[in-house]
Amino acid sequence: MMLFRQARLIDPASNHDGLGALRVRAGDIVEIADDLQPLDGEDVIDLGGKALAPALIDMRVEASISAGGAAGLTATAQAAAAGGVGTILLHAQPGLSRPERFAAIEAAALDCPVNLLPTGVLVDEAGELGEAGLMMRAGAALLSDGGRPIRDAALARRALSYASTFDAWTALRAEDADLAVGTCAHEGDLAMRLGLPARPAAGERLAIERGAVLAELTGAQILFDRVTTAEGLSALRQARARGLEIAATAPVTHLMFNAVDTGAFDARYRLEPPLRDEEDRLTLIAALAEGDIDILVSDHRACTGESKAHPFPEAEAGSANLEALLPALCTLAADSRVRLVDALRAVTSTPAQLLGLAQGRLEPGAPADLVAFDPDAPTVYGRSGLSCEASSAFEGRRLTGRVLITMVNGVMIHQPEG
Repeated sequence: MMLFRQARLIDPASNHDGLGALRVRAGDIVEIADDLQPLDGEDVIDLGGKALAPALIDMRVEASISAGGAAGLTATAQAAAAGGVGTILLHAQPGLSRPERFAAIEAAALDCPVNLLPTGVLVDEAGELGEAGLMMRAGAALLSDGGRPIRDAALARRALSYASTFDAWTALRAEDADLAVGTCAHEGDLAMRLGLPARPAAGERLAIERGAVLAELTGAQILFDRVTTAEGLSALRQARARGLEIAATAPVTHLMFNAVDTGAFDARYRLEPPLRDEEDRLTLIAALAEGDIDILVSDHRACTGESKAHPFPEAEAGSANLEALLPALCTLAADSRVRLVDALRAVTSTPAQLLGLAQGRLEPGAPADLVAFDPDAPTVYGRSGLSCEASSAFEGRRLTGRVLITMVNGVMIHQPEG
């Protein structure tokens, strides 16, 4: 049994943000009130006004799955726990397109401190349809295109029609494949001056408009994956106006950095999609505040220093962002860009609702997946206890917010010293 007192309870599901107390027993939240008195044998944690919220749900974490299994997930799970993330949606590389490939993930999940949910790939690298129904039965929480836009519209239509029969959400990359191929930067004056192969923002608009048409044809539930431009958001709003069952994610990196960060050819900022203009960044933040961006993702992809030690266009795309997700949101709130409760909604109750999870809310009967944090603590990423072993765009960046406790199913899985 555990009792949190003097906590700033932030529950995005009910839009609540205020002081209170919360009791945990047998892995669940059992009681919430303005104040609660300790019971015999109960551990009491006085947060002194620090925040207590649902543990984060990160819907885009990429990790390599070797032929020997999923042993490499340990570091990813530890980073998630340190970042206040209680549930990760794993986008395995190579993608899982057959039900038998889910066995390694299921085995890894048994010893994983965080909730580990796999994603099934609906169209594999050979252009073959995955076994959607069997993958859902094997534990797939979401179907996707594997992060590779499906060029063949007829194949995409068949795949989405197939997925819709199982009432499954399908994540589609918000990118036109042909406009993106061979590029590494956002199309604009900076990329032209640097001589970097660039892609236009119109590629997102085209992909979302195409996806909306496919949603009309198939009745599929489409999650547009990693929207990063004002043009993409405009197309998204137009699609919503047609009453389609669609949602969208945005990577947290694109709310914190812009194309100027690539100006020194620093491979830490070699991301996929590439960093966009400042206007796009500000539009994304406004869309988060207004609810047009449903879900924020870390888009975590741990790259080694060796893979980044190449000329910018040839460096591996990706950044280790799991531990930066919550501090980045606290930083946006501290800068008055968005209310903290609204920022947290995009990583708690909204992804939980889309995936049909019991997590993501503070209410009696919900799983005790919780994160206690100081939203005002200044932090330099990569120091002050935060890990930065893998290459990260956030390395050395001044942020606000520090995780104090991460709990999953009533078990404390992370509590930094001091």
